[in-house]
Amino acid sequence: MIWGKDRRGPKLTQDGSLEWGTVIETISGDGEVLRPMIINKGQAHYMGWYAKLNKKDTATFGVSGKGWSNEKLELQWLQEVFDFETREK
Repeated sequence: MIWGKDRRGPKLTQDGSLEWGTVIETISGDGEVLRPMIINKGQAHYMGWYAKLNKKDTATFGVSGKGWSNEKLELQWLQEVFDFETREK
């Protein structure tokens, strides 16, 4: 499932296939929820995965061969999400 920024409910549901993936998510000490990074299994992004999402950024997406996190994806999340959303604090 992919959750919207407001966390009130799923925007998309699981399509029935059972593949492993990873979600990096963070809630800061003051209760602010940062955008998650959703890591799909694959070699490249398939645009069909994102077809039903609205134009607003609800998550950052990555791909890896096994669907797990790695140093490259973790650095991407730190730079694109964590640093960007917590810089003022």
